[in-house]
Amino acid sequence: MSVLELQAGVTYGPINSRRLGRSMGINLLPTDRKVCTFDCVYCQYGSAQPVAKGAGGFPTVEAVLQGVEEALGRQPSPPDYLTFSGNGEPTLHPCFPEIAEEVCRLRDRTCPQTRVAILSNSSRAHRAEIRRAIETLDDPIMKLDAGDGVTMAQISRPAAGVLFEELMDGLAALPRLIIQTMIIEGPVQNVRGEAHERWLSAIARLSPTKVQIYTSERPVAETGVLQVPKDELERLAAEAQERTGVAVTAY
Repeated sequence: MSVLELQAGVTYGPINSRRLGRSMGINLLPTDRKVCTFDCVYCQYGSAQPVAKGAGGFPTVEAVLQGVEEALGRQPSPPDYLTFSGNGEPTLHPCFPEIAEEVCRLRDRTCPQTRVAILSNSSRAHRAEIRRAIETLDDPIMKLDAGDGVTMAQISRPAAGVLFEELMDGLAALPRLIIQTMIIEGPVQNVRGEAHERWLSAIARLSPTKVQIYTSERPVAETGVLQVPKDELERLAAEAQERTGVAVTAY
């Protein structure tokens, strides 16, 4: 199965998101390669060597703000969300804290009813400056596909130096935390057994405001990654909510 093409600019969409409604994406990363601390087996952009930090090619702060303002100006009505996502992990942009602050200011000035979100893999939330920037956003939607370091290594395939306990500590310190989890089946999985039990324990430990679980519906990086049926996903959501006391929704 062919993977998707990378985003070609600073903004994309708006797309109709099951979780966020009408969402305009903001890509802070280079357009010629995936730049991410993870190389997830299910990544829609294919496989690439994970990196601890970027090596250049990032848009400037000015280019990001201009791109977002121009894209908003082309819309007949404001989107429901401005969402930091794109070609990898958005917090890898060296000026992410400044960009987060300035995009929120731009939103306040031009479309105050629009919310600002981030889709992050959570790997840099333990860094104080990154966490402070994420805290300024309306919806910090943070990835957690595993409840232990072994399963994280199998599913997320992180860059050297990315540690599970640091990731958990960073998430635990975030207010208004929203967790998103990709549930997958196959040789590498988090849908059953010890891997799933440890994920449930991690959710209970973090006690986020809510959890969003979903499964792969797009092309993926690795063969063998299998989609979880919708009825099974809904059963898992109900079970997770009962066992953790956290609101869990299947998408």
